[in-house]
Amino acid sequence: MLLSACHSFPNGTHTQPPPGTADVSFVLVADTPPATLGLVSLKVVPTAITLTPTTGTATTFSINSGNGYSFDLVRLQSDSAFMGTVTKVPTGTYTTIAITFSGAEIAFFNGTSGTITNVNPACLTGAVCIVTLPGPFTSTITTSEAIGANTGIGIDINLAKAVSVTGSTLAINFLNSGTTSVASAFALPRTNSNLASGQLDLIEDFTGIATVSGTTVTIAPASAVNHPPITASSASTTVYDLDPTGTLCGGATSLSACFGTTAGEAASMDAILHSDGTFTVQEIEPLLASPVVDTVEGTVVSITPNTTTQFNIIVTDIIPAASGSLIASLGIGSPLTVNLALGPTFRVDTKGLALGGNTANFASGSDTNSLHLGQSVAVHVKAFIAANGTKAAIANNVDAVTLRWSRFTATPVGALTASLSNINTLPAYFSLNPTSSFEIQIFSGIQGNGTDVTNLDGISNGNPPLATPPIGIRALFIEDPGVTLAPAFFAGKVRQQ
Repeated sequence: MLLSACHSFPNGTHTQPPPGTADVSFVLVADTPPATLGLVSLKVVPTAITLTPTTGTATTFSINSGNGYSFDLVRLQSDSAFMGTVTKVPTGTYTTIAITFSGAEIAFFNGTSGTITNVNPACLTGAVCIVTLPGPFTSTITTSEAIGANTGIGIDINLAKAVSVTGSTLAINFLNSGTTSVASAFALPRTNSNLASGQLDLIEDFTGIATVSGTTVTIAPASAVNHPPITASSASTTVYDLDPTGTLCGGATSLSACFGTTAGEAASMDAILHSDGTFTVQEIEPLLASPVVDTVEGTVVSITPNTTTQFNIIVTDIIPAASGSLIASLGIGSPLTVNLALGPTFRVDTKGLALGGNTANFASGSDTNSLHLGQSVAVHVKAFIAANGTKAAIANNVDAVTLRWSRFTATPVGALTASLSNINTLPAYFSLNPTSSFEIQIFSGIQGNGTDVTNLDGISNGNPPLATPPIGIRALFIEDPGVTLAPAFFAGKVRQQ
């Protein structure tokens, strides 16, 4: 059960709701990051959604029995997070949708010209800082949503309105008031979603431990991440991609051939959310063989000078070892210092995109000379020292580094072709000139085939992004030491926000 209510159903075993009711799926997205703060992570925990109809009594649906699930809004600039499907919602028109959060935690790069003084410790300019905001707080969205059949609703968080700096003061606000609409709602699917009839959204790069049963797979994220599990059915169009090592799932045409029949492998899945709350696998790949080992994914925010073996990340995903995990104290948004072992292996997780020789700029590396700020990497943690006070946790003897997917918002500044565009105004933690342009590769093809194609959201298939509004991007960021590559970004997803 993904969202508890008076009525619910196991994912994938749903029947039509009775007359006068409908099933409503909810997803969470984000857009418009603040200009001077490079948001690295913004973890929120939605615990309830309240629907108020034109007539009758408001109904509140508890998420995970009121405990909620954790989501990183920075990730959701390009992706969508599935919060759950509520069954047997009375049909009619709803005038408000309220979402309640139990709290928030933000990790950000201070790109302002001065110190932020109302946080403890004070956040110096050019530093990455972490702030916790205790809740609960509720965003009440005044809207008019007609529910007459199975449908989906997206909740969109405007990051610039949620997080702002005035002078030396940081403000974090999730409350809708007056003209400040931090949260808004929209009907699924989006315009120009490139989805087929009856499809609501794509839930992409959903990671966790895979359990296969016949033609269905359940991906259950680590408890530390605390997302709801997703069960999806395979189809004739499902694409099975090799893992980053190139040894798992080769030539597979079924779930059992890709993963076997026993649980334990870590996986990444792109799944199509249907209007009845069920899922179909668009693309899936193993990430780690069974039994999995301690693996932490994060965004590179600093590389220690005068050494080629140490860098620092902000944690964005966690896969603990199947047994004897060392990393239980880590959470989303935690800082982690990474110390490389001698001669580590560098890999690229392409998820089937045809990058060709571009991967060599990362995969041929063995030290921090191959790293760049803003890259997302997954590291194998062999030895671990827990955080102590203000001192970050440390991962030692890291022998494997895998390039994964950076997520950010950027401004299109000219389409070279339908498959190649220029972007600028990247987040400040990339430490790139905000006025400089960088090429982004968009892989063209038939939407929905799940391989060698960039998923487009809000952009008609075959067209480049428009100049406005900005675009949310999930891409592999590959550069050389001189920052001269073009393209440097290889997109798995582009969303016109």
